[in-house]
Amino acid sequence: MKVIGIALIALVAAVVAGHYVAEDAGSIVISYGGTVVRTTFAFFVVVLLVTFLALHGLINLVGYLGRARNRWRHWTDGRRLRRAHDSLANGMVAMAAGDFRRAESLFRGGVVDDACPEAHYLAAATAAHAANAPGRRDNYLMLAAGAKPEARHVFQLKRAQWLVENAQYSEARPLIEKLATVHAGNPQITRLRMVLARDSHDHEGLMILLPDLRRDHILSHDEANHLERLAAAALLDTEAADGAALRKRWLSLAKHLRAEPDVLSAYARALCRSGAHDEAEGLVRKRLERHWDSQLVAVYGEIHCEPPTRQMRKLDAWAITRGDDPGLRLARARLAIRAGLWGQARASVEQLMTQAPSPLVLELRAEVAEATGDDAAAAAHRRAGLALAIGSSPRVALPPPPEI
Repeated sequence: MKVIGIALIALVAAVVAGHYVAEDAGSIVISYGGTVVRTTFAFFVVVLLVTFLALHGLINLVGYLGRARNRWRHWTDGRRLRRAHDSLANGMVAMAAGDFRRAESLFRGGVVDDACPEAHYLAAATAAHAANAPGRRDNYLMLAAGAKPEARHVFQLKRAQWLVENAQYSEARPLIEKLATVHAGNPQITRLRMVLARDSHDHEGLMILLPDLRRDHILSHDEANHLERLAAAALLDTEAADGAALRKRWLSLAKHLRAEPDVLSAYARALCRSGAHDEAEGLVRKRLERHWDSQLVAVYGEIHCEPPTRQMRKLDAWAITRGDDPGLRLARARLAIRAGLWGQARASVEQLMTQAPSPLVLELRAEVAEATGDDAAAAAHRRAGLALAIGSSPRVALPPPPEI
């Protein structure tokens, strides 16, 4: 309809123009630079119309070519983007199937087709790490950092995670310390520092990190408390046999930590290593009198005060109300062995064998048998303890304990 309308208007205009031209053709004179051009008005109008139509057609052609070029570019970009996505998807499938070399190749092949090549480089680095190829892995990470410099710390953090995962602590430590300095307060870096300290047995570092771990909710309340107890106990366990340094370390711990049975047990053992058995005995005894703990009373039996009967009397008093406690029976067995009371020692050990058999109890059983001259039974008990420790059944039947 639009074309027909234009044609009708043009026809009417032509008829009107023809009417006036037929009456008076008119003339047009153009002079430029000494040159004069004379033509009829009708011919001039026709030339103008043809020129307008030619220019209009040329403009439309240029626009069409531009739109065609844009459509071609959009089509090729979409095709490249689909290829890049396919390479990522197929690479992820290959990773899931364990074909890390093929996954790496697919990830690497999608680099040229994607506007975000750093994603492909990072995926290829992950595949290379899984394929145990640290050289290629680090090269991909450098390429990713080059493709997106503002995210360089992210790729460094990923490399640090992999170094810690591979127990390459000497390489990981300076990288993590640098990241922690530049990006202080980053929870991921804090978690990585925790893993590094834990796996490298840096108990002092763990104690320093605990406030940040709690603040950033990297660990739950119970997990943080458990880690704190483990770190404090380990610090006391590894403290040198220097009484002054040991006591200073003990007093540096928070009061609630000093009240924990496992931390107090570690301190008591450390005191015994430094020769302060009487101090350890008093500390553990007072704690047990206030708050009973089966683990702590077992440690009480490890303390060597002289004479051992003094400790045994205390254990006997506790046994009136807590005679079934396995920790108490273990302590009584240990102290009876030290005092040479073999009948009492055997009774405690046999009760423990019935209540809570373990390699330690079998070792005590062997000590009793050895002290009473039954070397064959002692050897059998030790074999049984070893079998229990490694999770297998003893091959030799255990002889009954001899009568004393």
